[in-house]
Amino acid sequence: MIGLSSAAFAQETAQTKADKAAQETKEAGRKAGKEMKKDAKVVGEKTKEGAEAVGDGAKKGAEKVADGTEKAYDATKKGTKKAYKATKKEAKELKEDVKDKTDNK
Repeated sequence: MIGLSSAAFAQETAQTKADKAAQETKEAGRKAGKEMKKDAKVVGEKTKEGAEAVGDGAKKGAEKVADGTEKAYDATKKGTKKAYKATKKEAKELKEDVKDKTDNK
């Protein structure tokens, strides 16, 4: 009977160790899962921040293009006005010159 109880005790001890090892493995798996979830969250946040930075950069670039386009439009408009005034002035001078020449004949 002592032999049987020693064998039973040894078997129970082995089972207890196996159960303990399985429990530790489960806990380690849960902990690793939580860590991976945390890491994934951090990566997601960093990715979001990076995407926002790219978006902000694109927005600033678009604003600069818009400003440049507006400045170019203003410069063109100003140049067109100057050209129109110069042409109008030249036309008036030519008209007066023709009038003088025809009146003096």
